[in-house]
Amino acid sequence: MKIISNCPLCEENSLHVIEEDGIGTQQCINCGYATTSKFIGTKEDNEMYKTLPEEMQSWSKEANDRIWIPSMMTLPFGTLYPTNVGGEMKWGFAEMVDIPEEEQENYPIETGDGYYTQRYDTENAKIYDVFLDAMVEMNKRAKADGPSKIQPQ
Repeated sequence: MKIISNCPLCEENSLHVIEEDGIGTQQCINCGYATTSKFIGTKEDNEMYKTLPEEMQSWSKEANDRIWIPSMMTLPFGTLYPTNVGGEMKWGFAEMVDIPEEEQENYPIETGDGYYTQRYDTENAKIYDVFLDAMVEMNKRAKADGPSKIQPQ
């Protein structure tokens, strides 16, 4: 089941509500906040909220008896994530880049089976004030490049 509705945070008609395998997910494409059935309740009583990093907790919001957290999207061509810039939450978009062969030994695969040949370039991320602007950038990249894959060497 998929429904598009008004977001309780930004009030835009861009909240995607999806129910699959007993887990309800709500994702606003406008403001970038999301929640799942694991975040029902308040910050004081929700155990899943208490496991979030402190910074993510500080950015979280409450609405409709749920805790809403900033989205993170990791795709083969780039990643979109919340980031702290001068004490304010912004949205970063980091592109997938090739790792020069001489640097690949700094990126070992956890299983010990070689090295990664690509990584997300978070050092040179584009920063956006508005989630939707960052989503537009991701869509441009998806259409222009098509997805590549992270391949171990």
